[in-house]
Amino acid sequence: MAASIPTATRSFIKFIGSELWFSTGYRTPSKCLTRTLTTQSVVSTDSEVTRPKRRAEKLSAAMKAFLKRAKEHESKINKYTEEYELGRKHLANMMGIHPDEMTQEHINEAIRYLLPSGLFDKGSRPQFKHPKDILPLNFDFPFDKAGRPYHYQYYTLLPNYHGIMSEAAWRMECLREEEVRIGSTGAPPQEEMKHLSEEYEWMDLRTFLNYFKSNHSEVVQVNEHNRFVILMTKLSKMRLREQDVAFLKQFGSPKTSEINVMDTEEIKKFYVNEQGRKFRTKNGYRKSAIAQVTVYAEGEGILEISGKGIEYFESQYAREQVLFPLVLTSSLNKVDVHARVEGGGEMGQSGAIRHGLSNALLPFVSQQMVNKLSLSGLLDRDSRVKERNKPGQKKARKQFQWYELKLVACLCLRHN
Repeated sequence: MAASIPTATRSFIKFIGSELWFSTGYRTPSKCLTRTLTTQSVVSTDSEVTRPKRRAEKLSAAMKAFLKRAKEHESKINKYTEEYELGRKHLANMMGIHPDEMTQEHINEAIRYLLPSGLFDKGSRPQFKHPKDILPLNFDFPFDKAGRPYHYQYYTLLPNYHGIMSEAAWRMECLREEEVRIGSTGAPPQEEMKHLSEEYEWMDLRTFLNYFKSNHSEVVQVNEHNRFVILMTKLSKMRLREQDVAFLKQFGSPKTSEINVMDTEEIKKFYVNEQGRKFRTKNGYRKSAIAQVTVYAEGEGILEISGKGIEYFESQYAREQVLFPLVLTSSLNKVDVHARVEGGGEMGQSGAIRHGLSNALLPFVSQQMVNKLSLSGLLDRDSRVKERNKPGQKKARKQFQWYELKLVACLCLRHN
């Protein structure tokens, strides 16, 4: 006859089991603690407790927004791809080519043949390309399932741009600390450091915008490009390591030393007068002044300005402006200069003569001097003019002070 555990003992066992459950922290004990005793043997009637199903992991709001954006982009790509394939087939039929043999080179030739364009800028001409070559495809997940972004600059909205700027600033700080350490201790540098022997030319605005849009799907503005150029220029002027030079080469290239500003035939073009002297006449402009300058080769250093010498200008600065091209090219006592100038003031007339003299000297100097004149900005017209006065202001930029207006208002009130 089977003997069972009394009710009080069974309640006590259940109480002990619940205490163990709360103390250990496990919500699902593996087995129950109830048993049934018999006279022959102790038989266990343990039953497995089913564990509750784990709830599905929730996606973060950022992940949902990104998935939605990627889905819209994919649908847009599919739509444009269908239109592209249809247009490619029609274009192949017009050109007499099988659609399967129609490559991008054939498409470009067909566009040039069917839609001839006289636009100078090639980017403005008609194009027909696959949507994958036009629309950005960088849709990698920028964060994990929990919503934590991979890039530490993700919340700046331009993570790759700010990452490059942060790395450049960090390199500058490291180089400054190294210079301070060398100056204070006198110890040699840990790595070989040197100044760049040539100036670097950084990415222009158009290349800069296309770089971040095509590689990183980021839309940068003109202000970001200006800050980028300023920071890279500061970094390039420091004593750099090899790794710093490699970093700079990603975004710029050394400037070429030789610059051909004009065609060689145009530079060497001159005339010969009745006496057999070579000469060249050029016009110069500055503000409202116009100068006609004639330079004679193999001269004695004669300088004539509207029938007078250099004393035509009273200002010492104006005289230096006129003589600057001759001093720069070492032609001060080797050529004769005759100039006529009209309009403008003293500084405008001196600038006009300098502009015309620089261009008239080109046939009588070497190509190296021509490049030097171009780099100095003497061959280009200075188009700056005085800004006009604005109504309601003292000058073009200067404005009336508040206390002066207040004084005028008080006087008007007293008069009334």
